[in-house]
Amino acid sequence: VAQVACNFTTNRMLTDYVNQYYAPQSERAASLVADDYAVAKQIAAWKNRVRRSWNNISAISVSRPESAIDLSENNKFKAQVVLNIADLNPEDIGVEYILATNDGSGKLHIQERIGLEVKSFKDGVATYESTVIPERTGMYQVATRIYPKNALLPHRQDFGLVKWL
Repeated sequence: VAQVACNFTTNRMLTDYVNQYYAPQSERAASLVADDYAVAKQIAAWKNRVRRSWNNISAISVSRPESAIDLSENNKFKAQVVLNIADLNPEDIGVEYILATNDGSGKLHIQERIGLEVKSFKDGVATYESTVIPERTGMYQVATRIYPKNALLPHRQDFGLVKWL
């Protein structure tokens, strides 16, 4: 019985691994090489454009919560970040508020990431907004960061640019 359970567990693990990693990666690889590498070329061109403009992005304003704000359903914080995004599109940039806690030994641990959505864009200035209400109670340290954003990237780490505001 133990041998059968082990084989079942092993087969299940292999199936899960194939479904979670191999199959999606195989589909992604096929999409990258299709049509003479059209998607791969599109990603490369986008990365080059973002890399050239990244240092020209600047914060015009970043709303910050008061140091002792008491957030609740009745008292939400409206997060707003206004950026000069140079020659990029507002959709090229992800903006998020990071809520972190201190573990007592000085190490910060991210508890939540709250993404901001594009609310307006005119003359190279993009405004991103969201309502912040943490899922858990507690004291948080709050930071804001921006990162390149593109649906064709498998994950953020595929393009290692980030700015903390």
